[in-house]
Amino acid sequence: MAIDSNELYDIADYTLDRLKGSGADGADVSVTSGMMDELNLDAGKFSLMRTTFSKNLAIRALSKSRKGAYQTNKIDRQTADAAVGSAIAAAESSEPDEAEVISDAIGEHIFEGPQNDSDKDLIYDRMVELMDQVKQDFPKVEIMQFIVQYNVFDHLFANSSKTRVLTKRSMYSVDVAFSARDGDKTTSFNGSGYCARDLDKPILSYPDLLRLISGATGELDAKPVNGKFTGVLLCSPNSLSGFLSEVLGNCVGGGAIIAGTSPWKDKLGQLVADRRIDISFAPHDRRIINVSRLQDGYLAYNQDIIKEGKLTAFALSEYAALKTGFPRAGATSGMMMAAGDMPVDAITAGIGRGILINRFSGGRMAPNGDFSGVAKNSFLIEDGKIAGAVAETMVSGNMLDMLQNVLGVSSEQDLDGNTVVPWAAFNGVTISGN
Repeated sequence: MAIDSNELYDIADYTLDRLKGSGADGADVSVTSGMMDELNLDAGKFSLMRTTFSKNLAIRALSKSRKGAYQTNKIDRQTADAAVGSAIAAAESSEPDEAEVISDAIGEHIFEGPQNDSDKDLIYDRMVELMDQVKQDFPKVEIMQFIVQYNVFDHLFANSSKTRVLTKRSMYSVDVAFSARDGDKTTSFNGSGYCARDLDKPILSYPDLLRLISGATGELDAKPVNGKFTGVLLCSPNSLSGFLSEVLGNCVGGGAIIAGTSPWKDKLGQLVADRRIDISFAPHDRRIINVSRLQDGYLAYNQDIIKEGKLTAFALSEYAALKTGFPRAGATSGMMMAAGDMPVDAITAGIGRGILINRFSGGRMAPNGDFSGVAKNSFLIEDGKIAGAVAETMVSGNMLDMLQNVLGVSSEQDLDGNTVVPWAAFNGVTISGN
């Protein structure tokens, strides 16, 4: 679909002019126009095929340091007039906050990634190909839901400082949910997904999806873990990504730093993790597809958060930076953790007893790092070997302690288009069976 970018510029300029005329001291506007092709499969049968179009206008207006925001799914001038009125009214009723500012001018920029036209026939063919392959190679695995989308959109960010940044992007996204069944025995559901620039390769060639589907049949014979012990937690990239997101949110995110609840609030420049741990946000890494090139109205840049175990920065928006006095981050999305120097098989071989965790279900991490929850779709490791699937098993520990108690980080990384994360094994985790 050809998107008329001129329409975005026109409505952005019109909206900014109306905001200025209505008394705004400064404002920023985001205008998006996009299209999505989607094909769904439920319980083994195609259930939905649709094409949808979307438009969005988001406004942030400042008046005497008071913020008013408004968002709507239309981008015509009449709608913009109403949105401006609502944003100004919201600003007038809010409390002043000196940390609410409009970013400085960065000029005109266009970011245009590789553009591929939607191929509905290829979407269908790839979905049928996966279904046939699963039926042939893993006959006890049932695909519960399977969604493939093609998204194309133009997004324009503009502000009263004369910044204009247009991003043009297209991508495919794939999500597959499945379980295994054998007579009366069934497994817990599992799933995997990723974003890609194209569908040139079979969907099942995505390593994480193939690994999880191929292991699902083994989960039919899951057995409870006997007793309670302290062992090793071998995190798959998907589960590790979840743990790291919790840690970063609680320890370096703007909310935690502003509230003063972060256990790392006074640890800049200090060791907070094993020296093998490098974590960053990397919007310019080609492997990360679904990430913005803007951060708070400025051009985003790669930002180290933990380097060789040392805390190097907080992941702060400009608002949080002004609230706390710390520097704002160059990016707060597109997480990467550097690869290690050991294949995951070698890490596994060095584990005496522990759990390979594919999916974690539990409450949020406590401010001090404590966590507790259930390891799902997971496997027992004994004497360096995968000893079989485990029934849902409790795991608990402290995520901050885990980062300093690393057994190994894998040389393999998983790429899902949003993050780049390896496998990692941590000592000192409590594993509780029956």
